[in-house]
Amino acid sequence: MTQNDSPGSEAAPGRRMSIPWQRMAGLRRRLTQTVFALAPLVLLAIGVHPAIAAIPAVYPFFILIRRGYRRLRKRVTRTALSGEHGIRLALGLLPLGIAWSMGTAGPVGWVALSLFALVPLAEPVVTRVAPGRKLRVANLPGITDTRGPRIPVNVVLLLDLTLTALASILLLLHVPAGALILLPLIALGVAGYSALDSFRRIRESVNSDNDLYGAVEAYDPKFVLYYGVPSGSSYQVSMWIDYLERIGEKFIVVLRRTSAFREISRLTDAPVVVRTNIWQLDDVITPTMTAAFYVNNSAPNVHLVRYPHLTHVQLLHGDSDKASSFNPVTALYDRVFVAGQAAIDRYENNGVHIPEEKFTIVGRPQVETVEQQGPENLPVRTVLYAPTWEGHYADTNYGSLPVGPALIRELIAREQTVVFRPHPFSYRNPTASANIREIKRLLREDAEASGREHLFGAPAEKHLDAFGCFNAADAMISDVSSVVPDFLYSGKPYGLVTMTSTVEEFETAFPLARSAYVIDRELTTLQSALDELLLHDSKAEQRKATRKYYLGPFPPENYAEAFVGAARHVVLEERKSLAAQNAPSEREEGGGADPSGTPGDLAATDTASQDEGDEDTDGGEEN
Repeated sequence: MTQNDSPGSEAAPGRRMSIPWQRMAGLRRRLTQTVFALAPLVLLAIGVHPAIAAIPAVYPFFILIRRGYRRLRKRVTRTALSGEHGIRLALGLLPLGIAWSMGTAGPVGWVALSLFALVPLAEPVVTRVAPGRKLRVANLPGITDTRGPRIPVNVVLLLDLTLTALASILLLLHVPAGALILLPLIALGVAGYSALDSFRRIRESVNSDNDLYGAVEAYDPKFVLYYGVPSGSSYQVSMWIDYLERIGEKFIVVLRRTSAFREISRLTDAPVVVRTNIWQLDDVITPTMTAAFYVNNSAPNVHLVRYPHLTHVQLLHGDSDKASSFNPVTALYDRVFVAGQAAIDRYENNGVHIPEEKFTIVGRPQVETVEQQGPENLPVRTVLYAPTWEGHYADTNYGSLPVGPALIRELIAREQTVVFRPHPFSYRNPTASANIREIKRLLREDAEASGREHLFGAPAEKHLDAFGCFNAADAMISDVSSVVPDFLYSGKPYGLVTMTSTVEEFETAFPLARSAYVIDRELTTLQSALDELLLHDSKAEQRKATRKYYLGPFPPENYAEAFVGAARHVVLEERKSLAAQNAPSEREEGGGADPSGTPGDLAATDTASQDEGDEDTDGGEEN
């Protein structure tokens, strides 16, 4: 393979730097609103009639009031005044400018109109304290979650704008300015109440934080499930939470991102606590805890791994031949639970040397609900197409969606019913999203023409999980994805698409392909691969050996017990040495110092401000 033929060189064009036109469009819109907000003041100053001068203000008033209404309707708890505050200040001066131009305001009126000018100055104070210092906690006896504000901050902002617009209209209708004094007093009163309420919530949260360690100690959890990434990837937790609960011991879930709190707390009755800073972990880690479980290799994991008395167990959230499944960072943990021998060999074959005693083969307990191939699956009549996503980096871009429409056309031509389940992250990529729309169009049109009940959209992506789609199909086509070894458990045939290399190179690099019917990116092997997948299935016996290699030698009757038993052994019996258990914590040392030598800048950047826009740094996903 030449340098120009390398996967990285092919993926690179899609990852070139581009001009952020969308952000520039937002800046242009704000600049336009600012000009329209300032225009009435300029027109009034040069003597234009107030009724005419005020017309440009209609545009920014409309935009900001509509935005505030939408935030309330969507229950947005945060607001950002960056780029808006200058606009709001200019609009707040409009009633004063109208009255000055008309020359009708008395002493009380000037006071009232001056208060309107103060209202925008109070808004930054309200928005600054409104978020408060929130302790997010669920299901922990003795500690309650920080309550929300009694008046949402967007109510304050929307009320300010509405009352200012109303005052401007009333002045143009010749209502005396003094009669309007109640309007700014209402706005300032609501803003003041909101600020005071925020300070009360901060005080309540601080008191709860101070009691947190005692509450955790009283609850006495034996282990912790740690999750360091924001919302959007909760499946990484949901796939393990039920099996950790089967251990039968108390545990807590520690999150590092507030944005993940709601979706994770819905998954379990165990205590869920958010700790956004590294030093806050001391509040939830007690000396009696014995183990910590991780579901990804995200960077904040190092903040918990520094606790020496815990046995740190990496579970990951999928097992595939992707680069993310032999990430060198995995060597950081005391134990690495893997599905089968294939996972251990994958690290070694890719130059990642982890001591063999760290590995424990536990199978993939999640596949216990996957139905085995039976007579009802022969001949193949329904095919699942489950392409992976495009990955964070070029070396993890294995997605086959570029050839997806062609695959679906051929399956339709062979009168197959199709189950289509793309990875949810593919919707973030414009090109992948366009291919998804094209595939859905093909399936919709064929369903109308043939009556075949294709499964796609919400029925396949929302109403069923991946295993439900496995059970609905007789065979599968995918690519380099963790759904492949999971589907392997069913014993049904599968095909793989290689987008990065030849068929021979693909089978060498990805052992799962040796039991698959491989389709190349030019689709030259499509017909022969589908003949095997749908008709002959000459690799049925080979798949049985591959299944044992990838998913362990455990019987299907109690398959998940292999994981539960291994996890229970770590929690109850595999204790660290006495020296590690007695190692002083930061709490005992007075806090502030990181005994593991974690760089200060890494700790400093791990704050709640990272909630938005973060993604899982290990790059591995469910499919």
